[in-house]
Amino acid sequence: MNKQCLAIILAMLVTASFYGCANDRKQGEEVQDISLRQKPKETWDDFQRRKDSLWTVFNESTDEAEVDKARVMLFDMGCNADWGAIVSTDYERRKARVEKEFQQLISTHPKQEALFRKEKERWENYHEAVLAVAELEDHGSSGALYIVGVLEQSVDLWLASFHNMWLFEQKQDISFPETVFTSSMIDDAYSAYIKQEDEDWCNAFSDNEKDGMEEHHKAIEHEWQLWNEWMAFRKTVSKFLPKDIREIYDGCTNLTMRTKLHQLKNQNKGLGLISADMDCCLLSDSCADKELLEYPGFNVAMEQYVIELFNADNK
Repeated sequence: MNKQCLAIILAMLVTASFYGCANDRKQGEEVQDISLRQKPKETWDDFQRRKDSLWTVFNESTDEAEVDKARVMLFDMGCNADWGAIVSTDYERRKARVEKEFQQLISTHPKQEALFRKEKERWENYHEAVLAVAELEDHGSSGALYIVGVLEQSVDLWLASFHNMWLFEQKQDISFPETVFTSSMIDDAYSAYIKQEDEDWCNAFSDNEKDGMEEHHKAIEHEWQLWNEWMAFRKTVSKFLPKDIREIYDGCTNLTMRTKLHQLKNQNKGLGLISADMDCCLLSDSCADKELLEYPGFNVAMEQYVIELFNADNK
């Protein structure tokens, strides 16, 4: 896996064909703002100029409130091509902010900088493996949005691995989970995730697709291996840190494992375009540790949800 793969995926999002919007608005068609019936009708050219203006704000403004407002308006005006470009840009911005924070952190620890950079390389290997898994999956028209969502999850793990250390250096309050999350919890969740993914492949494809299923299975196992290598290297780094910093670093490791467990139990079902029923069965981002540990996995939660709906309809 080379870094050109990521560039290609993001380029596809940004340069998505205009024809994705054809069913929403036809060129030359007049667009009328229903909320402003007394004003002159908006022509297609007017609509395009307004959209271009919003894109300028979204891409160039440094005011987060303005960017957020432009994002909402573009979503309302847009189509799949626009949504792809929006989420791609948001992903790149987020990754850049996390990178900036990481660079600020390691600059305050010159003696440990080399170790921190080597650890980041382990995360980068894991990040590429996550992308490799996503590229083997078929999510239809939602595929590009799904891939960006998977990459964002990986960046969330990287941020969790050092963010509280950065806050500590900024003399800000920090907090960690009270629960100690273990490698065995992650292993169990990975095993359940792989089993469910294999079942999804079996249900969706014929026997002729077995090679694809095996390739996908191996890709997830490779991702799992690189995850373990990243966590193992963090234990090595921890041994070389001063005691006060080590305690925070180890707390960040535990938070990273919690975040990963949450992602695994949701089985990547909350990414891309999803249905309301699916959203009902996902483990929430704000869930308590107890809820996280007791959550059986998305596939089980969804099955229980369907049974309850069936029973309710047949009363």
